[in-house]
Order: sequence, then structure tokens, then C-alpha cells
Amino acid sequence: MKELRGFATGWFVVATADELAPGGVLPLRYFGQKLVAFRGESGAVHVLDAYCPHLGADLGVGGVVVGESIRCPFHAWRFDGAGTCVEIPYAQKIPPRACVKTWTVREQSGLVFVWHDRLGRPPSYEIPAIAEHGTPEWTGWTMSQATIKTQPREIVENVADRGHFPTVHGTQIEQFDNEFIDHMAVQHSAGVAYPRGGGSDRFVLKATYYGPAYQVTEMESFLPNRLINCHTPIDEQSLILRFGVMLKKVGDDARMARYADAYVKNLQVGFAEDIQIWENKLWRDRPMLCDGDGPIGALRRWYRQFYPEAETAA
Repeated sequence: MKELRGFATGWFVVATADELAPGGVLPLRYFGQKLVAFRGESGAVHVLDAYCPHLGADLGVGGVVVGESIRCPFHAWRFDGAGTCVEIPYAQKIPPRACVKTWTVREQSGLVFVWHDRLGRPPSYEIPAIAEHGTPEWTGWTMSQATIKTQPREIVENVADRGHFPTVHGTQIEQFDNEFIDHMAVQHSAGVAYPRGGGSDRFVLKATYYGPAYQVTEMESFLPNRLINCHTPIDEQSLILRFGVMLKKVGDDARMARYADAYVKNLQVGFAEDIQIWENKLWRDRPMLCDGDGPIGALRRWYRQFYPEAETAA
């Protein structure tokens, strides 16, 4: 997949909902550029390119929310959620081209997504809600994140890479199947995990990528849970990986908080094992595969759809 340059088309997580209180401003750096997210007084989240078109100040550093707009910290130009300049306090006329690029945003299941498409096309699919999120029977998200020097395609490849689970994670895999349906890549697996803290945990799971960068796992195990794995490129050499867990409640809040904390710590160990591989491996466009590797070739063909140049070549 060496011809897959730049950043994929799809929905990418850029923040959790609780990072943006009403009136909050959050500087971001993704897709090789700086962005700014802010939550207007109505509660709506907006994401814009960061730099003011006037004299280039970063709206994410010192910018202030006013109603449904953000005010530049340099000369107090204000831009609404559509990126249009709505006020210049010392001018009688606003230049008609005074605007900032806006990003299409969705807030779903406690996460803030932006749509990235280098050709400027509208969203071609939507992110489904996680039904359990926000219900009294389940905890909220316990989140963690890591900055990794790797390409997104390395992370996605775990969907089809059956062989690495026992070697890297010490997990016994008894069932493993994949489906590739439109913008979704699905892994069905079952087996026994051996947490590094001791013991064993028999599991059955369905892990679904919705597009190139957002995965939801529905897992039945000792503690039924929902996991998310979201990776968003900072630039072409690094990305931020977010992962979180939501547990079905089997005790009081304090007990569930301890369970969730232990679960995330175990996930951190697992991802650290992957990161050691990802940051030190060589990408092979034509790997030497064997019959027990899983459908890595099928996954790569599925992933190509999120790159415009691959679509054109096809």
C-alpha cells in the first residue's frame, strides 16, 4: 500500500466530549495542521482551522467563546461556527472573504469526530451511537491515550492479524473470523486472555471498524464491556491513539471505578506491547504470508477505499 499517501477519508476522533465544557476552547493538531475546537453557549461543538485570516493568530491559544462564535486573541475578530467573520470591533465593513475553513463535526457517544476528506467531499457514512452509553446500567468511559510514531494502517491491520495475539499478548485464540462490508471491517473472535496481573478471562467479542480510524468492540467476558479504539494522525509519521472502556455495572460506583481503572491499565499494557512492535517494524507492501495469518490481504484491499488515489487507480 505504498501508494496510499497522506491521510485517509473518514471520521476521526479529535476529543472527548468532556474536554469541551460550554464556552470551552481546545487547540488541536491533526492531519499535519493546527485546528481549534470550541463549544458554543448552545452546547454545539465547532471545529475550525486555527489561524485567523487577518494576521495569523492562533484562535486556539487565547481565543474566547462569545455566544456561538470564537473571538481572536489578537484583534478581536469573531468567527461563527460556519467560519464566517461576524464582527470586527474597529471596522465599519467586514471583508467578504474574511472566513476560516470549517470542519464537519459529529458528537456521538461522548466523543467528538471530524470528517476528513482531502477532496472536500461530504460524509459518505455515519458513526452509529453506542446504545449502552449514558444508560444507568453501564459506567461512563474510562479513557487513556498514547502518542505513537507509526502509520494508521499498522494499527488497522490488527483486525485481521490472528497470529500476533498469542505471541505479543499471550492470548489464546479459539475462534477468529473477519467480515468486510462497505466501510466496516469486523473481527469475530473468542478465546482466553491472561491479564498480566494474573488469572484468566474467557471472552467472546465482535470488533467493528467504522471507516479507517474508529473501532468499537462488544465483548462478553468476566465483566461485559464496550471498548473503543480511535487513532487520529498528527502528521504522516505519528498519531494519537485513544482507547476507552465502559463496563456493565455489577456493584457500586466505587467498585466499578476500581474495575474500570484496572481494565484500562491492562489495556495500556496490551497497547504498549503493540507499540513496541509498531514503532520498530518495517512496513512490507508484499509480505511473505502463510495460511494461518488471517485475511491480511483482504483487509488491505478494504482499507484502500479510504484513499482517493486508490479509488482512481481502481
